[in-house]
Amino acid sequence: MGSHNTNNGEHSTSNAFKLLPDSFINDLDNDPKRKISMAIKDAMKSQDLSIRKLADKMESTSHPQIVRVTSRANYNIDTLIKILDTLNLEIEVKPKS
Repeated sequence: MGSHNTNNGEHSTSNAFKLLPDSFINDLDNDPKRKISMAIKDAMKSQDLSIRKLADKMESTSHPQIVRVTSRANYNIDTLIKILDTLNLEIEVKPKS
């Protein structure tokens, strides 16, 4: 999202969006699936890969499987690991701070 302007406990992503409560923005910022999805999309963009191109690079992984991961739908951990491996990414598991 764009920059967040504080205004009486609310954030605005831009003038085109209505003001959103802090709790909504914090929920988005702390959503693990959102973070994973954004990291995958960023890696795909930097490697000039569409979802179809990524699926073509991956053995036994279909376009719809990648869409489920990038859209934060329910997906299989094995699919996620295959996508991350193909994009040269990894997950780090650590205690919450």
